Amino acid sequence: MSSSTPAWSERELPLFFTAWRTDWRDERLSPCDYLDFEGGLRFVLAAAWLFCPETVEYRGCVFLKERFRQDTVDDWFTNLGDDRRRIEAVVNHVELWDMFGNTPLADDDRLGAELPQLALAWESAGGESCPRATPTGRSPSR
Repeated sequence: MSSSTPAWSERELPLFFTAWRTDWRDERLSPCDYLDFEGGLRFVLAAAWLFCPETVEYRGCVFLKERFRQDTVDDWFTNLGDDRRRIEAVVNHVELWDMFGNTPLADDDRLGAELPQLALAWESAGGESCPRATPTGRSPSR
């Protein structure tokens, strides 16, 4: 039997969270406490759409329902032939930072460091409903 370290066991807590915990003067507070104190239940419920998006199956591919347009997908099949993996990647491409245009980010937030963990969470959540999906996390260019 081999042992391995879970992917998230060595990650650092985000700076906004550690600053919040310092303000409360309680190092025992966890990210779950942050969600509880900051009204996070509504946020978590809304985030379900981010982590478990609705999908559409078409021509042997799985697409995000929000981004699916049949004529656009047909055009990609014309351009890329039968390369379903590339077609799914192009049509389903989402820049995470574009989804948060109303959220100001300070340079010291370093939230980009959390993107690989977010991609892993997305991949885990999507694995059940869409086993062919392979999300990736990239740091923002800004």
